[in-house]
Amino acid sequence: MSHRTLFYGLGPIGLKAAELAKNRSDLEIVAAVDVDPTLVGKDLGNLLGLDPLGVEVTDDSITAVAMTRPDLIVHCTSSWLPRVETELLSCLEAGVNIVSSTEELLWPCLSHPEIADRLDKAALASGAAILGTGVNPGFIMDSLPLFASSVCWAVRKAECRRTLDAAQRRIPFQNKVGVGLDLEEFEAKAATGAFGHIGLRESIALLGAGLGFELDKIEQAVEPIVAEHDVTVGDRTLGTGKVLGLRNTGTGSSAGETVISMDFQAYFGCEAPMDEVILDSDPPMHLQIPGGTHGDLATAAMLINAGVRLLETGPGLKTMLQIPLPRVGA
Repeated sequence: MSHRTLFYGLGPIGLKAAELAKNRSDLEIVAAVDVDPTLVGKDLGNLLGLDPLGVEVTDDSITAVAMTRPDLIVHCTSSWLPRVETELLSCLEAGVNIVSSTEELLWPCLSHPEIADRLDKAALASGAAILGTGVNPGFIMDSLPLFASSVCWAVRKAECRRTLDAAQRRIPFQNKVGVGLDLEEFEAKAATGAFGHIGLRESIALLGAGLGFELDKIEQAVEPIVAEHDVTVGDRTLGTGKVLGLRNTGTGSSAGETVISMDFQAYFGCEAPMDEVILDSDPPMHLQIPGGTHGDLATAAMLINAGVRLLETGPGLKTMLQIPLPRVGA
């Protein structure tokens, strides 16, 4: 069976996801949506560096959904749930399943319970399902440690660390973690609360729920990583005092005890990227991924693999705890 698929948002992640979907026999690309006027009217195949697919990019999502009647929408437009609520609701009301890279959608009831309720009600009413996922949040600091716990009899604490080289990531990601800013610019952006890595608190909430921890407090802190000397990667150099990126730490506590701790670092010129999960458990578990997980490719792959699994569930707002195990292949 081939699932009719619409791609909503054609930035680097959306295009990579479409490229991956093109090579799956169980997915058929039927539409592409983006508000960028430089993309509208172009063939999606050409944007992927392929022969034309006969799928012309449009900025009218409502008409695209009505005309092509997709089974699944792969949605990649923003990290912030309030900014995409209208987009998501219009697709759900048309009865279409959605898998989205919106980080706050991983565990939406944490910061936006009202929006989560509206999405769930719309999905239930139309018979559709909706899921937020990706590589982080969505895998490294939540689903991966949960899967590791499947061979444990008890888990007392969980530690997750992710360190990556921002120089190897797309420019929008570099901008999101503050690469190249002056310290004062970083602090001003951080003070808005709408800057930096998004999703750490959501990962803590999902992991806590999955491990059965009754979290009564989730805290996080964001701080800049500043160049102590000139740092050069390729043809770009950041001078002493420039912001290389950020460190985002977080904890989840139960009855006054820290049971989850997370440390996310993304900075320009990181020489030893790595992902790590440590469970204080029976038996103890310690996982390391030297070199780390390729963020952009992994996010696109998770969207496709989890999106196919989402179609196997019933209607409503879903989390990674509620879908069949994502995997490669149909």
